[in-house]
Amino acid sequence: MKNTNPHAPVRIAIVIAALFSVAMVCPAADVFYAQTKATESYTTYVGPTPIGGLSFTIPAASTHFNAALVTLSMPNLFLSDNTSKTIPMAATLQIVGTGPGGTTVESGGIGCDNVNVTTSGIKPFSMTLLVPLNSDTQTVMAEWASNGTSTVTTQTFASLSAILVKQ
Repeated sequence: MKNTNPHAPVRIAIVIAALFSVAMVCPAADVFYAQTKATESYTTYVGPTPIGGLSFTIPAASTHFNAALVTLSMPNLFLSDNTSKTIPMAATLQIVGTGPGGTTVESGGIGCDNVNVTTSGIKPFSMTLLVPLNSDTQTVMAEWASNGTSTVTTQTFASLSAILVKQ
């Protein structure tokens, strides 16, 4: 004779009902990513210039997300062609989020302490910025600028990524 529990179907139904009634606590994040494997270079100091291949569009704010955690990763940067005997080579890197609701910018940089060097060693660079989402889409991009005394170059790989979050 087989033993069965007459209450088992009711218990299973309660567990299933409980699973479907639980509110979503942490929605899955949307991820945005851009990378370049091309050698990119910038010399002339005209102001910040977009880095080729490192931009994308993030959506407007929603009930689930109101910010984007944006990370710029440039592990293979170097400086070269020092044109000054008195000013060290240097470059500024930025993450820029632009849209109708305003612009968010954060800057960092790399440099070389010695003015007599013609090419610096590899200068890995990584920066993260929390970009508030506004009522419309925004372009997020990486930019760079030389201090006018050198060329900044990235080789083989650089990336820009964003994860949408709720603050």
